[in-house]
Amino acid sequence: MKDDKPVGVVIGKHWPHPHLNYHPGSDVGWISLLLVSKEFQGQGVGTALLKKAETALGDLGTKTIHLGRDVQHFFPGIPSEYEAVKQWFEKRGYQKGDTPFDMIQSVYELPAHNTDPSLEIRRGRYGEEEGIVQFLSEVFPGRWEYEARSRFVRGVSAEDYIVINEGGLIEGFCKINRPTDIVIGSNVYWSGLFHDKTVGGIGPLGISREVRKNGLGLALVRKAMEELQKDGVDQILIDWTTLDEFYGKLGFTRWKHYTHMSK
Repeated sequence: MKDDKPVGVVIGKHWPHPHLNYHPGSDVGWISLLLVSKEFQGQGVGTALLKKAETALGDLGTKTIHLGRDVQHFFPGIPSEYEAVKQWFEKRGYQKGDTPFDMIQSVYELPAHNTDPSLEIRRGRYGEEEGIVQFLSEVFPGRWEYEARSRFVRGVSAEDYIVINEGGLIEGFCKINRPTDIVIGSNVYWSGLFHDKTVGGIGPLGISREVRKNGLGLALVRKAMEELQKDGVDQILIDWTTLDEFYGKLGFTRWKHYTHMSK
């Protein structure tokens, strides 16, 4: 604080809900955000904030701290353009890991794609929230299930999902996001960089093994793109992936890159 005004902030996370299906481990913690005002950088403020967060996480039993990639994260790692930031964390004991990336595409480039006519790929409907959660708990238990439950509690509806329906059962899902949503998805956090466009996001997505077959994933993403276009979106982002070959089939290209770092 300086004259009763904040000059920096750090957000540390430690999983508090051991009773839920998703639990990353009591010895894992995250630094979700570390930000210092420009005029106070280089004065030890960031170091003091980081130490404060590390101590607090350590007191909770944390043995490994990740930078970003936390539940409902801001960033999946250190953005590649911040090389000095990576060096700063390296000096404080953090080591580099994988390098995921975001991808970008215009919704007005939609290649044709055919799929099994017996499967209905459509937007979710009010009242299907529990069906989505049930699908996730059975097929993708863990983080995705927890985040869906959390969104629905806060007012998100099934209309923010694209689903694969077979005989009344949900067999696949894809989350779509816009900056105006009740809960803003991580893949539209960079929307402020696009002053002349409306940005939307796609992901995560998953399909049950029972109906998983060649091309169905692409059809699901394509339907998500179509629905975002109907919502007035003209720029789509996909965050935190390494599947450039898969998404590249629908015109997506690599955009921002990140570096995982842990201590």
